Amino acid sequence: MWSVPTIDDSWLRPRPSAEGIRRDVLLAGALAVAALASIELMRSTPGGVDVNERLAESFLYSVAITLPLALRRVFPVAVMVVCSVVFYVAGERVPVATVSVVIQAALFMSIYAAWAWSRHRRRLLAASALVVVGMFVWLAQLIAEVPAAAQAPGAVPPNVAIAVVTLAVNVLYFFGAIAWGLVAYRDARRRQQLVEQAEALRREQERNAERAVAEDRLRIARDLHDAVAHHVTGIGIQAAAAGHVLERSPASAATALAAIEQSSRSAVREMHQIVGLLRDEQDDSSAPRPGVAALPALAREAEKDRLTVHFREVGDPFDVPDPVGTSLFRTAQEALTNVRRHSTAREAELVLRYVDTDSRSVEVEVLDAGTPVSDPDRPRRGFGLQGLRERAAVHDATVDIGPRPEGGFRVRVRFPVASAAR
Repeated sequence: MWSVPTIDDSWLRPRPSAEGIRRDVLLAGALAVAALASIELMRSTPGGVDVNERLAESFLYSVAITLPLALRRVFPVAVMVVCSVVFYVAGERVPVATVSVVIQAALFMSIYAAWAWSRHRRRLLAASALVVVGMFVWLAQLIAEVPAAAQAPGAVPPNVAIAVVTLAVNVLYFFGAIAWGLVAYRDARRRQQLVEQAEALRREQERNAERAVAEDRLRIARDLHDAVAHHVTGIGIQAAAAGHVLERSPASAATALAAIEQSSRSAVREMHQIVGLLRDEQDDSSAPRPGVAALPALAREAEKDRLTVHFREVGDPFDVPDPVGTSLFRTAQEALTNVRRHSTAREAELVLRYVDTDSRSVEVEVLDAGTPVSDPDRPRRGFGLQGLRERAAVHDATVDIGPRPEGGFRVRVRFPVASAAR
């Protein structure tokens, strides 16, 4: 949409480049030569008497109105005022000289450049009003001094026709220069805005890339924490059990040690997969990640750590995106790890709930009826629950973590999957 810049426009057009100024200097020099040549040509015309009488002045005015154009982009308002004053003085002293096309083009270019390049719009408006009003007052004076012409065949009296034509031509001349300058100013502003928008978009893309890297690191850190905490907790429990029964029941101790070996192998395998993501190794990064289907196996695996987990699935199953499925699995894994580490409960309930209403979601819930265990040698810092909340925030999931009214603890996280599953 075409918009006219206002005088309070906060945008400042960038200053001209050195190359632009060099071109202006060359243009001003060429116009000066052309203006001098046009004055010389006018000496040979029937109206060249005035020029011949004031030849030096005519040459001076030709140079004085063209050479300032070398600075038309550096000092646009000043150049417009100077060119207008020179044009007025030349019109008073050598009226025929102002008929030169080069001189008139120079005045037009000065007005155009002022409106296209001025960085001070209020100053520009005041100077332009002074120039335009002054010029039209001068034209009215010149028209009034024209002697009455003889009656012409037309319907309009000659003096009126001269006045109308002169005023119409000058209206088009002055306001045409202003309008053209405004268009150039608007186009420059639009180009600058496009450059700034492109730069802002580039910076936003860089920030998004950095944010994605940070989120990926957090995700990998959470996965690493969940995997290590889960298996190391089991190893600790089995090692303690093996120590208690080592002398009384070597077979039971052997079973516990076998479970420790299996847990350690699983921990190493999962850590290799996770670290493989950081190293960008094809074999490891493409390995399947645990999801919803792995929850029953997670419940059975907990029995090795002397925690009975009852798994229930509620609702009609539907497809769950892999990232959500992995987060569901890691949430359940962290919650069960917390039960083993921080609760007296020997039983827990793991519920996978599909909610298919107006907006689909899938929910994982871990319940226990135990009491918190305090261990002064191992302060509870809550990194696991913090990572669980961070993981849920990535998916805009709702989190309900805390003690149950009837005793025990609840971890419940609901992941929205409508946009991915529909």
